[in-house]
Amino acid sequence: MRMTRVAKSTYSAACLMALLFLPLVAGTLAAQTVPGTNSQATALAVNSLAALTHGTAVTDAKLQAEVNYSAGSDEESGPATLEASGYLASRVTLNLSGGQRLQIQNGTQAEWAGPDGQQHLQALHNSLNWAAWFFPTLAIGGLLQDPSYTTSYVGPDMYAGSPAQHLRIVRQLPGQGDPATMKLLLELSTTDLYLDASSLLPVALEYNIHPDNNALQNIPVKVEFENYQTVGGVRTPFHIRQFLQGSLLLDISVSGGTINTGLPPGDFQIQKEGR
Repeated sequence: MRMTRVAKSTYSAACLMALLFLPLVAGTLAAQTVPGTNSQATALAVNSLAALTHGTAVTDAKLQAEVNYSAGSDEESGPATLEASGYLASRVTLNLSGGQRLQIQNGTQAEWAGPDGQQHLQALHNSLNWAAWFFPTLAIGGLLQDPSYTTSYVGPDMYAGSPAQHLRIVRQLPGQGDPATMKLLLELSTTDLYLDASSLLPVALEYNIHPDNNALQNIPVKVEFENYQTVGGVRTPFHIRQFLQGSLLLDISVSGGTINTGLPPGDFQIQKEGR
């Protein structure tokens, strides 16, 4: 049955709340295997981080941007603020023409609010992501310093017609029950990262999101990074695009930003504890 334009808009808006900022799963659950970290993958990640930072230590970032949001017949735009503290905490505020949309993630807890201002906690399987999905420096720095992340080298690849190096990252959370549950959590935390083969700057992430009540239903998401510019000594993507099921959902044009300003912890506080 074909989906009407109104239904598509409603569906995409609901998915936006689950994904707005969720780098998560890549591939089909039944088909994935859990790779092991290898030296080539680690070397590529280290060299990518060096290309991004040139040795600058980064603890937090705040970007100002303009965003266009498209979901079926719903077209909105407005200013946006994207904040990240380390690799596990982020806050993204979209002040769209149809109302404000807010997403906060802190560790494995995340919540969102739509134009009505009501806050909603996300399921755990939609919180096993790179919180700093819009700022690759913090995301890659996190996977290199946190032993719960495993990085494997998939191999040379092509992305958008250009040569790329393809990495796959999974995250293992301790104490999460039986082997089947732990395997599922590994699959739910998988992200595919593509690096430009020449510069080693990140060009894309690919993953899936899921309905909060169904971890097995995959909704493909892709994030692309373009137009790198220097902010505080750090290479930063000034054009970020997020696709939902192959259709452009968010088109973000960064206008400026700051690095290492010491963002207040309260910016990343989850208001509703528990699930």
